[in-house]
Amino acid sequence: MNKKHTITVYLAHPDVPYWNFSQKNFIRLQHALPDCHITICSSSEEFCNELPLTTIALVWFFKEEWLSCASNLEWVVTPAAGRDYFYIPESSHIKVDYCSFHGELMGETVMAMMLSHVRGMSVARNLMGEHAWSRKRIWPHMRTLRGATVVILGFGHIGSWIGKLIKPFGVHIIGVKVSRMDPPDYFDENDSIITTAELDSVLPRADHLVLALPGNKDTTDIINKKRIDMLHEHAVIYNVGRGNAICESALIESLKNNRIEAAYLDVVKDEPLSLDSSLWDCPRLFIMPHASAIAPNYLDLFIEEFLGKYNAAYGSILE
Repeated sequence: MNKKHTITVYLAHPDVPYWNFSQKNFIRLQHALPDCHITICSSSEEFCNELPLTTIALVWFFKEEWLSCASNLEWVVTPAAGRDYFYIPESSHIKVDYCSFHGELMGETVMAMMLSHVRGMSVARNLMGEHAWSRKRIWPHMRTLRGATVVILGFGHIGSWIGKLIKPFGVHIIGVKVSRMDPPDYFDENDSIITTAELDSVLPRADHLVLALPGNKDTTDIINKKRIDMLHEHAVIYNVGRGNAICESALIESLKNNRIEAAYLDVVKDEPLSLDSSLWDCPRLFIMPHASAIAPNYLDLFIEEFLGKYNAAYGSILE
């Protein structure tokens, strides 16, 4: 029999309604876990008041000072994929889980970036500001995605989803990981998995370099000036992982000097990006505000993954 848990949900976001736990989300969770007591909080104060009796917390962030009143807390689960939103000491008895459902959503964003670039839509959008009807300025940027080589640096849950969604366009994929893995079932004989130690050998072949890396000391400035210079002049960089992975000054210099064709950044080193950042005015640089996973079903996907984790930890649950 399942243990009766007290689940406290504090998933509220001031800017993105899709990241706010809804009544529909509550009904789905309560239906699946009828023996659990579930409370939805809309503020830190409400959450702290509920914390002493909470055994499972579903949160975006967790402050270290809250640990003192979390005497019954066993498990913290966050929808986030990145490990850089909060810190709970390893010495604590509290288990922490992150989620991996984001790849499907982020893969669509990367696919949109690639298609808008190779089919000239990004250039055409910029020309609209000049009221310019200019095929002469668009045609040099137009090519096909089919036949291109896509290097995905960070071939985990997110990177693999990116590859899965773009593979039907006839691209050749090179997945890059710290250690080798068996190729996914959608790979063909033209695709491969390599280690990060081999990254430099494939950069000159990359038409599209996609970064889907976590933020840590090993990934900081992994794409530096030396590696950007290894790319050919029509290469495009995309970053949907963490902003620390790219040396931004080197990227700006490269774009200004036409060393590479373009860059699409969903993340930057310091967020939110300051008003006076040089990135805003860099040519052929397209910026999104860390939004590649935003979608109406974001928390639906989170709940389903959480219920799977709950099932694995505590036994079968109702559907």
